[in-house]
Amino acid sequence: MQTLEQWGEVWINSNLELVEEIANPIYIRHEPTGTIHIKREQYAERIKSMRDSNRTFTTQSLSADGDLIWVRWSMETEDPQTKDITHSRGVQAYRFEEGRLAETWWSLTEGHGSWLDR
Repeated sequence: MQTLEQWGEVWINSNLELVEEIANPIYIRHEPTGTIHIKREQYAERIKSMRDSNRTFTTQSLSADGDLIWVRWSMETEDPQTKDITHSRGVQAYRFEEGRLAETWWSLTEGHGSWLDR
């Protein structure tokens, strides 16, 4: 299975069993709050907790070139108490080494308003 297909199985189809196969034991995440090194077990747990939360993810566009995958995504999060919806949009790049996830960069915007619904 190619890297892009594996990534889709993990993120789009929630096949967390593949994390062991496609992620380095520790990989680097460049997040809006800083750079962290994360174990693949922690990565799988993060994906699971995000999937189990009150968030709805949509992949807007997805492309790959060699060892890089780019994703443009959107997310809606409902506050369980107020039922208010927060909209987030982001771009994420994944770099693979020898078929395994090695590094991720991402940025996002958050806010409210109808312009984010488009």
